[in-house]
Amino acid sequence: MTMHKPPQAMTLFDLIARTWVLDTDVRHVLFNGAGTSVVAVLGDGRMAFFSVNDAEHPESRVRVEADTGRPSIRPRTKPLPLPVISEEPVARPDVQLCRLGEQGFAFSHADSGALWRATGRGQTLRVSAAPIDAVTALAAAPRNGRILMASGKVLVLAVAEGGAEICNATLPHEVSRIVVSPDGRMAGCWGGGQVSLVSTEDLSVRKTVDCDGQVSDMAWSPCARWLVAGCEDKAMVLVDAQAGTSDRIVDFPAAVRTVGFSDKARAMVASGAFRVVGWDLPDLPFGEHEGTPIETGKPGLTIVDRIAVHPKRDLCAVSYVNGLVMICRIGHPDEMLLREGTGAAVNALAWSDDGAHLAIAGEDGSLSITTFPKNMFK
Repeated sequence: MTMHKPPQAMTLFDLIARTWVLDTDVRHVLFNGAGTSVVAVLGDGRMAFFSVNDAEHPESRVRVEADTGRPSIRPRTKPLPLPVISEEPVARPDVQLCRLGEQGFAFSHADSGALWRATGRGQTLRVSAAPIDAVTALAAAPRNGRILMASGKVLVLAVAEGGAEICNATLPHEVSRIVVSPDGRMAGCWGGGQVSLVSTEDLSVRKTVDCDGQVSDMAWSPCARWLVAGCEDKAMVLVDAQAGTSDRIVDFPAAVRTVGFSDKARAMVASGAFRVVGWDLPDLPFGEHEGTPIETGKPGLTIVDRIAVHPKRDLCAVSYVNGLVMICRIGHPDEMLLREGTGAAVNALAWSDDGAHLAIAGEDGSLSITTFPKNMFK
């Protein structure tokens, strides 16, 4: 007797996501400023470029049943366009790339560490006017059209278009990560167990404070008072930029690989536990004060490995160590299953600036761009 299995039902993820599988793990993923292109840095240093434009956008595939009024999304019928992938390693996987203008990206070259740039369509070339080699950290200051780059202890402020130096400074420690505040006025520069708070106008150092641990992610609060850093040693460092002091929050069950602030939810959130960890703003835990904790999503038996805060809504994307991806409402138990667990961890999550697209990059070489219909989040 022949057993006929029914076809497997398509999931929401199958219907609204485009997925490519590359031949090695994906380390970083980033949308350009215009939201038209996504770049992925692979584990071997190659770069892959994907167009955000979707010939079969989910909204164009929505159908409303005449009798019930229930909407549905029909499956795709066309093959996905192939990404543009560099033939050789071009980017250092251990250095975060950043945006360059509205269309492009800046990165540290795999061989020399020199500053290079890439267009959204995958063309790469050296920034000839860049003043330093061996770039160890990068960050964009888009409000004033500038870029910050570090080489060891030397920090340089340069014009984004062309890379010409504006000024430079020598910090009391090496720099391997830079993050610019939301108002564009200050940068947090971390390295060697310290973080310097630096003006983006003239690179003057406001404060240098202790920030022990191997930092994996950093984020500024919307008001630019707080700088939070997630650490691989199961801890989080919170820096009060106004007072120039820091405190360490310890005893997470796992490494705190991602942190973030939600302006919409007025909260700080972090990964590294069995649910999304968070506190209300401005009542954060510092010193003897415990702050006001909030609960996001539902607790489980699997560690929250990474999070990405939605830029417009009180939501965050959440990935678990088994590859499961959820969308959670910050400060509420509400959550929506986006992708079933694949068995492979997610290496990076990134939203487009308008919050319409979520990029998911995996250690299994998968890269997905999930596009949400406008009426999905109400």
